[in-house]
Amino acid sequence: MRNNPYPNDPINMQSTDIIPPLPDLPPKPVQQMPQPVLESAAYSESIDEGEKILQEPPGQTLAFVFGKVNDFLQWFAIVLEIALLLRFLFKLIGASPDNIFASFLYALTNVILLPFSNLVSNPSLHSNQAFEWTTLIAMGIYALIFWLLRRLVRISITPPKPEE
Repeated sequence: MRNNPYPNDPINMQSTDIIPPLPDLPPKPVQQMPQPVLESAAYSESIDEGEKILQEPPGQTLAFVFGKVNDFLQWFAIVLEIALLLRFLFKLIGASPDNIFASFLYALTNVILLPFSNLVSNPSLHSNQAFEWTTLIAMGIYALIFWLLRRLVRISITPPKPEE
């Protein structure tokens, strides 16, 4: 063996010299966690195996679908309002319709603004610049429509209030 500057260091010594082997430990018992039981869940007996199968309550799936429809309506309304706001700002500052992004935005929002196209006249200062009242009116009306649709979806999934 080489000359060891730390003769009592357990790392440099052989493991059988200092550390005796560990005794066999008994395995740790595993505790079984009870399965959580939902109070509103319905159970049914399986005919073949006799085990219980968890089923969803009857109206839970429908409430989930209406909730997702409500989320989609909110998302769509936000995207629509942002697109109309961008169009309003672009028209206000006179963004060139020859630009790819501006022409795409104008073409996309022209379809949305079709019902409001000749409602009022839009005053313009230059050829590409305009203060579009129709866009502002459309933003307000579309916001109102989507708010009413979301309220309708919310009303359809909430239980009726008890009468006193």
